[in-house]
Amino acid sequence: MMRIVLLVLCGLGLWSVFGSAQEDTEHQQYYPNIPTEVIFENDRVLVQRVVIQRGEWEGIHAHSGDQLFINLSDGETSIRYGDEETTSSVDFGDVGWQRAVDLSERHESGNTGDTPLDFLWVNFKQ
Repeated sequence: MMRIVLLVLCGLGLWSVFGSAQEDTEHQQYYPNIPTEVIFENDRVLVQRVVIQRGEWEGIHAHSGDQLFINLSDGETSIRYGDEETTSSVDFGDVGWQRAVDLSERHESGNTGDTPLDFLWVNFKQ
């Protein structure tokens, strides 16, 4: 699983070499309740590291573009869209996809497990 994480990060590094490092002020990924760490950004992607503590929720937010996520820990997460909630177990190295989401969908994710969740979010800029 670590190979997947390294492969994605190496690919992003190549993008940084061949893509310009212009900042895209139209693409800002913000979670109201939790801090994020920007790992890398260029005109094509924004990579953030997010740690969600036990019982914590990101807060309702939008995604201006599609995202690829990479789990860096094991745990349990719940995802809400309005009044619908789905709970899933996640394992280190799991990779998944999150489509662009409008704020009107009232989307947020939370840590419903017993351990902190650690993610890399690869935000694709449009």
